[in-house]
Amino acid sequence: MSLANDLSSFAATVVRLGRGLYPRVTRDQRREPKHLLELYDFEACPYCRKVREALSELDLDYIERPTAQGSPRRAELKKLGGKVQVPFLIDRNTGTQLYESDDIIAYLNEHYGAGKRAGWSLPLPSFVDDVVSAAASLPRLGHGRSCRTTPERDGLEPLVLYNMEGSPYCRKVRETLCEIDLDYVVRNVPKGSPQRADLKERGGKVQVPYLIDPNTGSAMYESDDIIAYLEETYGN
Repeated sequence: MSLANDLSSFAATVVRLGRGLYPRVTRDQRREPKHLLELYDFEACPYCRKVREALSELDLDYIERPTAQGSPRRAELKKLGGKVQVPFLIDRNTGTQLYESDDIIAYLNEHYGAGKRAGWSLPLPSFVDDVVSAAASLPRLGHGRSCRTTPERDGLEPLVLYNMEGSPYCRKVRETLCEIDLDYVVRNVPKGSPQRADLKERGGKVQVPYLIDPNTGSAMYESDDIIAYLEETYGN
């Protein structure tokens, strides 16, 4: 089952031609935002994928607010933005709240691109990009679309995930975090990111995914081990 899961996740990466693996700008080339950005989304959403790719390519960290079907966080989203629609970005550094993937990506490029831009090397019409992103969801057969457990978790600190958006192994972990409805901080480490030095210092090697759980003091590599830990600790 793990092999089939890995292969279908690789297929999603291939469809997107590795988007999110390499940065267009690194954090040492711009001023870092004081407050983490927040993203309401769910893993299987093709429009959300486009935004997550841009965040990775801009070497930006953010707080992930999973908002899969069935998540009680959808009521929170409606209260904040007025409707249940994803992706939804909050940037407390500028007081900005945005729906619509293309608008969010344009905003991220303008404010955090340092004169460069995340996206395809050659311009791609938005509707074509949407179709390709939707096609990338197909091999995953709905993983990361629905929330399957929503226990009360008051007082729980957000987990931390060192991540590359295009990594097939990171995708498996993000899907699980989405399905069990856990907030977490995404530390993006695309190839070339200076934050890779921090990852090596913390874990001993540059490998993703790498999960830190401040609630239990646990930290680990290997996607299957992380998923097993998440299911045991936070799943039903």
